[in-house]
Amino acid sequence: MQTDVKVLYVEDEPSAREMLTRLLKRRIREVKIAKNGQEALELFTTFHPDIVITDIKMPILNGLELIRHIREMDKHVQIIITTAYDDNDFFIRAIEYGVNHFILKPIDHEKFLQSLQHSIYQRQLERELEKQKQYTRTIIDFQENLICILNDERLLDCNLSFQRFFGREQMEKLRSGQTHVCDYFVAEPGYFYIKGERRWLRPLIDRTIPFLKVKMCKQAEEHVFLVKATSFPDEPESYLVVLTDITALEEESKRNEFLATKDPLTKTFNRLKFDEFFTREIHRAKRYKHTFSIILFDIDHFKKVNDTYGHDVGDAVLVRMCETISNRLRDCDILARWGGEEFIILAPATSQAGAYRLAEALRHLIATVHFPKVGHITCSFGVCEYEQGMTKEQMVKRADEALYEAKRTGRNRVVVSECIC
Repeated sequence: MQTDVKVLYVEDEPSAREMLTRLLKRRIREVKIAKNGQEALELFTTFHPDIVITDIKMPILNGLELIRHIREMDKHVQIIITTAYDDNDFFIRAIEYGVNHFILKPIDHEKFLQSLQHSIYQRQLERELEKQKQYTRTIIDFQENLICILNDERLLDCNLSFQRFFGREQMEKLRSGQTHVCDYFVAEPGYFYIKGERRWLRPLIDRTIPFLKVKMCKQAEEHVFLVKATSFPDEPESYLVVLTDITALEEESKRNEFLATKDPLTKTFNRLKFDEFFTREIHRAKRYKHTFSIILFDIDHFKKVNDTYGHDVGDAVLVRMCETISNRLRDCDILARWGGEEFIILAPATSQAGAYRLAEALRHLIATVHFPKVGHITCSFGVCEYEQGMTKEQMVKRADEALYEAKRTGRNRVVVSECIC
């Protein structure tokens, strides 16, 4: 059975060439014959053999020069020398040129076939390894994840997705070590950020944390990635890094979080989320012995607005009012929709007097705003300050009673719970 490899045989002596050619063609499917080194070199560039078998002493271009030229073009081709030389200088030069086997003339066919079989096996093994590398490369390049190999200094290798994300100019900087992957992270709360620190992967490698969540920009478009990394067993200073694009998941998560915590119309917190803040503030007040207040308010005669102008106009009033109030509140204040046209504010570290002043300021502010189609509106407010031992329910009840009193006594006013007679 003939072997599926390509052999280039070079021999200037006719009888030796004819004898070994017959032997080769019985075992090798593709054999090309050359009579001198120059002819062999020309054949090599078009035939691309797996194995070169060459004599040394030849006209035009001798065997060692031929091998030198071949090695400049191909580092992997197997080279077998057939020669009558047996001096050390020759063998040293041949080894330097990367000769794989030496067969002394007259040729022992058994030894020659052993050397040939070894070269065939080596080439087949290299082919298989190259095929596996190509398979692996195809699989990696097929991945949408950004995959790369880094050390602390620079980018060593990466897949096509990584190249497409960063682009040619940035890839050159990454490969040269001018920049590192972490230099492209966006500084934003909730995302890992570090700049100028080449050992940023160390927590992942040491398994201190399972992953990092980072944000990067591509052509002004933000992408969120989950970053995982590991080191190579034999190269602990080189790291395999996988960046999984979770932008869609992150956006979905934020939408779900918004739906779970915010009122979809006014974008204020919903009652459930407000209750979390309220519970937390009660615990803080008990622990640290400080106070806070809540302000319950609603729009005066809001039913008339809906009945006269329609619910879409009424909704626009609610949105505009909440935007106006939100811009006036502190970052620590919590505004939530309590129900319908009724809203509640949690004001941390705010006394009864402070909450009253805030409510009065909001009342005056709302009265000055012009609402499309409706014109001006007013609001009534009920204020309650926390006292040690009070529950949430008790505070809301007292604020609600104060709000009712504000409505009863003419609307468009602020009433503090303890002032109720």
